[in-house]
Amino acid sequence: MSIDSTSVRNLEIIEPFHSNLLGTTNKKRSLFHMLKTTKTTGGTRLLRANLLQPLKDITTINTRLDCLDELMSNEQLFFGLSQALRKFPKETDRVLCHFCFKPKKVTNEVAGADNARRSQVLISSIILLKTALDALPLLSKALKDAKSFLLANVYKTISENEKYFSIRKRVGEVIDEDVLHARAPFIARTQQCFAVKAGIDGLLDIARRTFCDTSEAIHNLANKYREEFKLPNLKLPFNNRQGFYFSIPQKDIQGKLPSKFIQVLKHGNNIHCSTLELASLNVRNKSAAAECYIRTEVCLEALLNSIREDVSALTLLAEVLCLLDMIINSFAYTISTKPVDRYTRPEFTSSGPLAIDAGRHPILESIHDDYVPNNIFMSEASNMVIVMGPNMSGKSTYLQQVCLIVILAQIGCYVPARFSTIRVVDRIFTRMGSVDNLESNSSTFMTEMKETAFIMQNVSQRSLVLMDELGRATSSSDGFAIAWSCCEHLLSLKAYSIFATHMENLSELATIYPNVRIVHFHVDIKSNRLDFKFQLEDGSRHVPHYGLLLAEVAGLPRSVIETARRITSKIMEKQIKKMEVNCTQYHKLQMVYRVAQRLICLNLSPDVTPLQFQQGSGNNSVTKGRREIWFETQVELIARQHIQIYCCKDFKVRSISF
Repeated sequence: MSIDSTSVRNLEIIEPFHSNLLGTTNKKRSLFHMLKTTKTTGGTRLLRANLLQPLKDITTINTRLDCLDELMSNEQLFFGLSQALRKFPKETDRVLCHFCFKPKKVTNEVAGADNARRSQVLISSIILLKTALDALPLLSKALKDAKSFLLANVYKTISENEKYFSIRKRVGEVIDEDVLHARAPFIARTQQCFAVKAGIDGLLDIARRTFCDTSEAIHNLANKYREEFKLPNLKLPFNNRQGFYFSIPQKDIQGKLPSKFIQVLKHGNNIHCSTLELASLNVRNKSAAAECYIRTEVCLEALLNSIREDVSALTLLAEVLCLLDMIINSFAYTISTKPVDRYTRPEFTSSGPLAIDAGRHPILESIHDDYVPNNIFMSEASNMVIVMGPNMSGKSTYLQQVCLIVILAQIGCYVPARFSTIRVVDRIFTRMGSVDNLESNSSTFMTEMKETAFIMQNVSQRSLVLMDELGRATSSSDGFAIAWSCCEHLLSLKAYSIFATHMENLSELATIYPNVRIVHFHVDIKSNRLDFKFQLEDGSRHVPHYGLLLAEVAGLPRSVIETARRITSKIMEKQIKKMEVNCTQYHKLQMVYRVAQRLICLNLSPDVTPLQFQQGSGNNSVTKGRREIWFETQVELIARQHIQIYCCKDFKVRSISF
């Protein structure tokens, strides 16, 4: 499925449209952040990619749903896989990029900072690979009894592929078994320096001793300062940019710090500082670590070359882990946190209806517990729904809800509905909101028309189109004309379209086109206030002066509201009078139309005039042109004078009066 950038923003798929929801920057307002419970960076990227480009292949979607069915019905499998996936590093997929190309050869003479950094990253990748391969047996054990097609194939991939065991054996010949992946900066540096087994490279062993000596000297220096300056709570943090530094609680400092301490910086309730001795030891420690990295990469060159030969197996492993992370830690976890039967499995058809029973907005229901569910049914025989109702009655939310449910279904996840069957959608188009675009010198209406033009030019028969109050940014007559013509264009296709509008006259489409359905959101008026029910009902319903009622709630001055009521009453009186005049004219024109229709239907000979018909004469010399002249004269008399007309039918004179 393809979703354009405007629709991604309007539907709040990745980022919330209003980041300051309820006065906070609540990122849970977007679908992506609601589902973002993945444990790996690769799983997070895959989730984002799926939300932006959902699947269209029904077989692939159902394969994921079958996997979810098994996970939801088998708690042991679900928790077993969750525990197994936690053993894998978060950056497993990122490791592969270091095995897909061969960098320039590192020599003993080259020991620059850039080379040391590159060597450090490469060593870290080897350690990550070792950690991931060590976690494979636990994952294989958890998948052993899986029945679904997807999980069974994953088990077959990782348990029957001998390349993983071969790579792990080669890694074990060079890398120390006690080395583990660590996130703490100094522990990670130490693990990287001691990654290769001792005794393989003499220069590496010397660099390690220097590294250990400087590290020990730094800790001894900290102990010395604790005793000398009576600072028992002095700590020795470490970061990759600065190295070691001192952190002293501000409450322990009496007066000023001794002049020995330099680079003093206040950080919260602590004081961060250093000394010349510590700075010197930091330089020596960093230099020794860099030498360890360079020598370690030299030792790993043969191992890296052998791993590059099996990079396809590692690519497959990374894809499998990302997919499992998304399905288990995102889809299954999200469903498991909801009450039973709140999320159900959708069904799919290639040409059937879009039917959602008791559907709910997946984002808003996690914020509001009392969310009101609503239904939708669309088919090729009823492919347009026009949603009406006052402001704040729930029209825009309903449009969002339908789209988000379709997206969730087509990424292979359960949906928040009692039941749903989805016709696979190839594109989603939305025209929502009212904002101008100063960068492109476009007003609100121009922006609206550009977005509408894009939809009209690219919509297909299998698209889902959402239009929210199209035409409201210009004059009422032009806006209504544009909305009506756009509706007719979409009706000529088989695309499913949902229109939200305040234009009550747009409901007349249903009297012309049988495939248009009119619905409205129910609103009661109690004590001159709108009582929103957020419940969708069939047909249209007029709610008088809801704009004035909402304006009063918003805080407009009472005098302004009263003036607006008087102006509204005057306008309504004029409209009623005009309507009465129009009705009278309409009835007259309708009678004229009937008379003209009867004249056309008269079974007159083209060679005989009505006068000759009345006299019973059959003069064949009368031409057809004379009859047409007479007919036009009679129609003109009807239109201008509305008098009695004598029409001749069946050789008799008949009087027609208005």
